[in-house]
This record gives sequence, structure tokens and C-alpha cells, in this order.
Amino acid sequence: MKFRLLGAVAADGADGELRLGPEKRRSLLALLLLRRNRAVSVAQLTEALWVDEPPANARTVVQSHISRLRALLAEAGAGRHGVGLTTAGDAYTLCLPEGLLDVEQFDALVAAARTEQRSTEVVGALEHALGLWRGPALTGTVPSAPLEAWRQTLEENRLAAVETLADHLQRLGEPARAAELLRAETVAHPLRESLVSALMLALFRAGRQSDAITWYHRTRESLADRLGVDPGRALNAAYERILRGEGAAAAAAGADHAAGPADTAGPAAAPVGVPGIPVQRGRLRPAAPVVPAPAPVLSSATPPAKAPDRDAAELPAVDLLPRPPRGFYGRGTELAALGDALSTGPDGAIALVTGPAGVGKTALALDWAHRHGHRFPDGVLFADLGGFSDRPDRELGDVLAEFLAALGTAHEDLPPTLAGRAALYRRATTGRRLLVLVDNARESEQVRPLLPAGADSAALVTSRHRMLGLVASELARPVPLSVLGPEESSALLARVLGPARIAAEPEAARELADLCDGLPLALRIAAAKAAADPRRGLAAVTEQLRHEQRRLNHLAAEEISVTSALRISCEQLPPTAARLFRALGLHPGPMVDAYTAAALADLEHPDAAQALERLAATHLVTETDAEQYTLHDLVWLYARQLAAETSRAEQRTARARLADQYLYAGLAAAQCAEPGSKPCCEPPAGSHRQRTVPEFTAIGDALHWLGAHRETLAEVIATATPERTWRLVLTQWPLILRRVRDGWVPQLQLALEAAVEAGDLDGESQVRALLGWVLVSNRRLHEAAACLAPAAELAARADNQVGRAIALINLAAVHSELADHAAAGAGLAQALEIALAADHPHTTALALLNLARHHLGTGRPRPALDHALHGLALSTGTHSDPRRVLLHTTAGEALSALGRHPEARARLGAALAEAEQVGHDEATAEVLRALARAEDAAGHGHAAAAHRLRADLLSPV
Repeated sequence: MKFRLLGAVAADGADGELRLGPEKRRSLLALLLLRRNRAVSVAQLTEALWVDEPPANARTVVQSHISRLRALLAEAGAGRHGVGLTTAGDAYTLCLPEGLLDVEQFDALVAAARTEQRSTEVVGALEHALGLWRGPALTGTVPSAPLEAWRQTLEENRLAAVETLADHLQRLGEPARAAELLRAETVAHPLRESLVSALMLALFRAGRQSDAITWYHRTRESLADRLGVDPGRALNAAYERILRGEGAAAAAAGADHAAGPADTAGPAAAPVGVPGIPVQRGRLRPAAPVVPAPAPVLSSATPPAKAPDRDAAELPAVDLLPRPPRGFYGRGTELAALGDALSTGPDGAIALVTGPAGVGKTALALDWAHRHGHRFPDGVLFADLGGFSDRPDRELGDVLAEFLAALGTAHEDLPPTLAGRAALYRRATTGRRLLVLVDNARESEQVRPLLPAGADSAALVTSRHRMLGLVASELARPVPLSVLGPEESSALLARVLGPARIAAEPEAARELADLCDGLPLALRIAAAKAAADPRRGLAAVTEQLRHEQRRLNHLAAEEISVTSALRISCEQLPPTAARLFRALGLHPGPMVDAYTAAALADLEHPDAAQALERLAATHLVTETDAEQYTLHDLVWLYARQLAAETSRAEQRTARARLADQYLYAGLAAAQCAEPGSKPCCEPPAGSHRQRTVPEFTAIGDALHWLGAHRETLAEVIATATPERTWRLVLTQWPLILRRVRDGWVPQLQLALEAAVEAGDLDGESQVRALLGWVLVSNRRLHEAAACLAPAAELAARADNQVGRAIALINLAAVHSELADHAAAGAGLAQALEIALAADHPHTTALALLNLARHHLGTGRPRPALDHALHGLALSTGTHSDPRRVLLHTTAGEALSALGRHPEARARLGAALAEAEQVGHDEATAEVLRALARAEDAAGHGHAAAAHRLRADLLSPV
């Protein structure tokens, strides 16, 4: 048996992970584990389970969670492992042998690392220790003061281990690995100066001086802005060492003597301050001139050293293309679409390649241009506008100067203004057959001056934005680019690693492709990590990426990372869209609509819809249906990282708004799906109703909404307050009744616990009634009886007469299944009396239906027919009510039992018509079986066989 606190609070038994239940129970277990083998008082547990003032029944709630936790441990066989939860007076003790808790394992590995002399052993122990973390410690617990203090202590211990690990990696001559490790933590803890100084030195020793200095200035500004202080001694010392060029020497001097010569060899330090040669991302490059020199004229005497598969006579006069992309694979459909889009017509041709960050737009465009550049004999021009990078956008005047120079314009003939250069460019391209590739454009206005004027020319533009203006005004043809499928993803990995590596670990390769969400940038980074260390298999890289909280941190290689690509897209969003994107990180699923988006970000519905459109235009979300959007997995992870940076109070408020949005929408859907029924609950005090909630006009639409949001709603319920939890579950009751065998029991049990914790008698009664009915339908009769027994009395105490009647009806169903027909009849008679007194036709019809079924089952067709017809008379308002189907069916079966066969067939025919109108396959099958029995009774065997065959096709199981 194992217990985990370094990430989500969890416990594993022999049969897998235990279902710990709600947040408070996880919090209770966490505190008992943290204070294992010591007594923890009820007062201490209460302090940990509530952020604000605990309720009056706090002790009862604690005892209830203790009881349930003890039962869970017993079911998992915890006693066999020496685990026990004991009571001593007013306190509880969790007896836990050594080695079963990940916190203990982490501490032991860190302690062992301190005693090691060789850096290689230290690194191994610390990597093992840090591998135990699966996310922020104590995830899923109440953010109370005691648990927050423990969380901070555990996080501090982890960061200390990270810093020690990075130090020993540098001693082993691996500053790049140290920098990768430290950068991820520094982003999460930007004001921890010990992390920043260690990162600066690691970057410098890896030959990346400019990045190291950038981190210093960024941190200095953050300290001043947020805390109003200057950098401390350690940060300043690291900065000065870098400026003096002492970092590399210090690394060599401090190398681990026990590691041997191979371990201590480190990279040389990058040069500092070489005049006239700026340093960028750790590489030296000459400063570029403002206006490039004209391109040399190509002749047969001086063929260019590129594209050996082309004939020299076919080469264009001008070629500014960068080299072809390495390892490009697939995209046959998109390449064909580009070919169609760039088939020049009377006005030329423009293709617009759009897609999310890292999807491979530039690679696709360059591959096509290199394959088909020979179709443009006057030249191929290329410009990267830098619209999605950390550097400023390129000035259009400079780009036009470069193009004009390449086309033969002398420097002294260049007009000084942008308008003048654009006019000269139009004249220079008229009558020519050119291909112009404009990469990384942000908006249409950047592109228009660069479009060639020749009717035989073509332009190929790439952008993360849809650029609808270019489509509308210039007739650009969009070529959308999406992520790769599983087979293409595996093939791309094979291009980088070789087919043998993929064949050796096919399962790991498939999982790696899935974890990278088919994003080419992520796949290339993951493949690069595997290629850099051939001893480490794909399974090791896959294991790193399994941890959602760290996946994006691992998808980084030097200056290239998925996070930086997404960050740049987000930084260019307008404020409302940026606010919404951050809020989407709090949504429990990747599928959202404008209603849930408005609730999360506290926006008006039109503003949320407009912001979602903007996010879709930037390819941060994808529209899948009318007003339905989804986030790719890695984009969703990035949004969650941003959301995690907000305060816990903001996160709780946003989640409460989302829960309330689903509550009000669910109530509206339930009311539409069951017209005439009493609302299952009123929203709790303090709930927030958005100005706009979904409206439902048809039963089918309401049921579709409930089904489509079921999975997301389950995630919302898991983090909701008890007052909201049971209500959110109950709003699904029309769907539950139609899919009664569809795995609802765990969620209803959670709702029951929440109602008990909230102390809501009416809520407990209603949940018991619904849960009991589901248990009956799943043939768990004794559980159903125990669940339903108190329901009617609870409803009476809450003065809910309709709920009392329904509880009695459901309990009667248990008695009937257990063959206690007297108890069943008495309960149904009492339920009918209560429903009539409450003057509630919907519930009265339900009681009459069940009484009719009871009389039919006990051999009394005459009163069964009377009750069924009475129920039908009360439910004439709608012909899409499943209860009408059952009433018609019961009446038909009663008529058949009375020998009135033509009337029976007519009544059952009406039942079949209404069942098919409702679209309820299970009800339709039941009617068909009743028809078959009626036809058998009338002596029509062939008709009976046909009905049975149809019934079996509808429900073959």
C-alpha cells in the first residue's frame, strides 16, 4: 500500500487507487499522513478542513469523514500492511509503517544525497527524489492555514533539492542540463534569488552569456516593481562573476574530484563585450547592415551551392529562401492545397497558411517553396516579419529595401519613405513571375505592401492569425494547418531518431506522440532530448512528460520551447481576450462555450463570445461547433499554468462562478426536459447568476445539453462546495432517469455526502430518493432499501410533500422487487394521498403509474387499468413524457389481461408511437415486448415474433 502527498493527495491499494472522495476527506487524510503515528485532535482537523469559520456541525462532519476513511482503508486491506486509523479520546492517529509515504521516501533520498562524496551518486539520488513529485504538494486539499504551511515547507524542501541537483550537474560539466532544470523553477519562482543566481551561472557556463545577463535585469526589475528592493548579495555576486568571465573557471575549479577527468570537463566561457559583435542567445554573429547589399547575379559559370536535384538552368534569378527545413515529413494534403491555392490566375495568387504556435507553418511554406520555386523564373523572395517572436517586428521599409536590392535596385536609388519604396516595388514586380514568401505576419497591413504586382506572381503568407482582412480584400486562400495525427507524429519522431529507435519502443513512441498532442514543435523537442542521450530510451522521455504540471517545462530546448511560443501569442492578445485565456485554465475540461467562458472570466456573454472569437483567430482555441470551442492539450496546460499564478481567492471565486453557471443552466435544462415537474432545488444563498444562461425550448435540446456537459460537470462537482455539489448532481435527474444504468452511483453517493455535510434535510431526502431508484434499477436492492428508508421522513421534516411522495414511491419499488407486495401497496397508496393533497399533477400521475404497475403485477388488471387511465388524464400536457409511454403500456397490458385484445393493441400502438417520438430506446423496447405478449395472448404468433426481434435489436444485451 502506498500514500502520496507530493502532488495530488492519493492512496493506492492492491486494486489500484482508492476513491478518496471530496476535498475535505483528502485534506483530513493529508494532515493525518503529515502527522503520522502521532495523535491529531478534532480541533486540529477542524482547523485544517475549513478556511473560514467552521460550521456548527464541524465535529460531526469530521467524524463522518473519519468513518468513511476508515472504511476505505479496511476495504483496501490496509491492516495487512500495518496501516490503521485509531481513536484515542478526542484525537485520531494514523499508524503508518516506514516506506509507505512518498514524503518519507523523498526525505530519505535527499538525506542520502548529502552523505555522498561523488557528484554522480548525488545526481542519481536527487533525480530519484524529485521524480516522486507529480505536481504541487497537497493538490486537492483545502487551502487552510495549517495545510498551506505544510505545502510551503514541502515546496521549500523540493526547491532546495533542485538547487543542489543543479550544482552537482555543473560539477559534472553539464551546465546546459542544470540551466534547463533551473529555468523551469525560476519561471515558477521568479523572486527566489538563489534560483536566479544559480540559473545565471549555469547559462553562462553553457555559453549563453546574454541570456544570463537578461535574467539578472529581469529579476532586478521584478524585485523593484513588486517588493521595492534591490537584488541581494548572491544575485549581484553572480552578475559580477559573469561580467568578469569567472563563471567557467569557477565551475572547473569546483569540479568533483571523485568524478574523474571526464566528469569535470566543462564548456568554455562565452566571450564578454567584444566590440561590434552583439551576442544573441549565446552565439556570436556579425551585426547586420541596415540595407543588405544587392544579391549577386547568378550565371552558369557560378552556380549556387544548393538544391543539387534542380537543373542549374531552372534556378531563379533571385533566391532569398533559407535552407529547406530538416526532417520535414508528411503534410501531403496541405502541400496539395498550397499547390491549388498558388496556381496563378488573372490577378496572381495568394495562399495564407494559418495555425497555432509550433504547428509547422514555416516548415510547410519553405518545403513547398523549395519544391516549386522553379515555377517562378524571376525569383523567390523571403522575409520573416518576426510577428511572433521576442524581437521587434521588422520595419516594412527595411524589408522592401531588401527585396528591391535583391531585384537589382542600387542602394542610392532607394526612396527614403515607405510609400516611395512600396511604389518602386510594385513597378519592379510588374511583369515578373515571382514567388514572395512572407513568414510570421501578424496583420494584413504588414503583408499588403509586400505583395507582388505581377499577374503571374504568387505570395505565400504564414501567420498564427486568421487574417480575414487579407482573405476579404486580396482574395487570399486560407490553408489551415492543424496538429499531426498519431501516424504522422510517429513518422516525424522516426525522421529525427531513426526508425530503429521507434521500432525498439513502439508503445513509448505512440504515447510520446500523444503527450505532445501531435504538435510538431513539441515532437521535435522531445525527439531532440531522446537523441541527445541515446542511453536514455523513449520511455524515460515519456515518463517525464506524463506529469502534466511539468510537461511544458520539459518541452524546452535552449531558446526553443512550447511555452515561449504560446507566451508570445498570449502577449499579443487584447486585455479581455488575455483575461479570458488565463481564466480558461481554471476550466476542468478543454471544451468551453461562451456561457462558461463568461462565468469564469466574469464577463458579459457578448464580450466572452467576442473574446473567444479572438482566441480562435489566434488559434489558441478551436471552434468545433456553434459556439463550442476546444483547447489543444498543451495550450490548455499553458492556460492552467497562467491560472495558477493568480491568487487562491481569485481561483475559488472563478470556480464558484462556474459552478453557479452550471447550476442555473442545469436547472433550466431539467425544467425543460421535465415540464410540469417541481424544480429539484433552489440555488444556495450567495450564489451568482450570470446575466445570460442557456435557454432551452425543446426537450431534446435540454437532454442533449445535459449529456454533452456530463463529463465537464463531473469535474466541476468534484471541486464544488457541499452546498453546490448536491444541487449540481440533482440537476441531471432527467438524464439519470433515462440512462439509469449508466454509472451514476458514485456521483450520487458524493452528492449524498455533500448534502449531509451541508446539513440540508431536503437535499439529503432528494438525493436518497434518486440514488435509491438508481440502485433499484441496478438490482442492488438491499443497498437501495437502506438508502431510501430515511428519505420520506427527511422530506417531511423539510416540509417537501412532493419529495416525500417520490421517496415513498421509490421505496415501494424496492418492496415490490423483494416481493413484499403489502408494503409496496401501502406505500404507494400513501404516496398518492400525499400527492393529491399537495395538488401536484405531475407527482400524482407518477403515483398512479406505480400503483397501476403494482396492481398489474399482483393480478388485478381492472384497478390497474383505472389507475393508468387516470394518470393519462392528468398528463395530457405533453406527448414527450416517458411516463405517458409507461401509462399507455400499463393500460394496454391491463386490457390484454382482461381479454380486450383489439383495445390492447391500439393502446400499446399509442405507447409505441410516443416512445419513438421521445427517442427512448429502452422504453421503446419495453413497449415492443408488451406488444409481443399481447399478440401472443391474442393468438398472433408471427406478429409477436416480429415485435420481439425489434426489441432485441434495440437492446441486444
